[in-house]
Amino acid sequence: MDMIEAYVAELDKALRGPRATKADLLAEARDGLLDAADAYEDAGLDRRDAERRAVAEFGAVPEIACDYQTELGLAQGRRTALLIFFVLAAQPVLWRLTRHLAGGVGYHSPGYRLVEETVSWMGSATLFAAILVATAAGYGVRYLGARRGLVRVTGVFAFAVCVVFSVLGVLLTALTPHALMSVAGLPSALVFLGIPLAGIGVSGRNCLSAA
Repeated sequence: MDMIEAYVAELDKALRGPRATKADLLAEARDGLLDAADAYEDAGLDRRDAERRAVAEFGAVPEIACDYQTELGLAQGRRTALLIFFVLAAQPVLWRLTRHLAGGVGYHSPGYRLVEETVSWMGSATLFAAILVATAAGYGVRYLGARRGLVRVTGVFAFAVCVVFSVLGVLLTALTPHALMSVAGLPSALVFLGIPLAGIGVSGRNCLSAA
């Protein structure tokens, strides 16, 4: 393996984050190194010396990886925030669908209405927070700077969303005991809420890893 490919492979091992973004960063690094090596080779150096000089000027992997990792972390933060937004934005539609299929059975108790209102308020607040986080990790970098702390906060936020809405989902299901195994009970809760929240949890863990 030539020096440039060895350098890129070492950089690859040092980074964690979304695969597509990581691949773009590595390709950018490889192209920059190749261009520099070609220039040194045209200036009279042999290929190995040209690559060695290009790698030396590019910087040590631990130094370069720090900046690249910050960018990857922000990309993972944006992805997680958007996932939270779209999952929660879809929940009212899915919930109305299951209510329609179940004929609205068990949805009129005071306890259920209280929890449903709580879900509505919490959902709206979470959607707003997700938009703020996605913006801060995207356009907001121009004004706030690239900060890994934001990525850590996003990971914690994702876990909090999983816990809060899992509990609220269980309460909604428990308040319709006669429909637990109906289409509006446990099956729909697992498919429409449990699986998406698990995805948010995985994305949150990736945020903490990328940070």
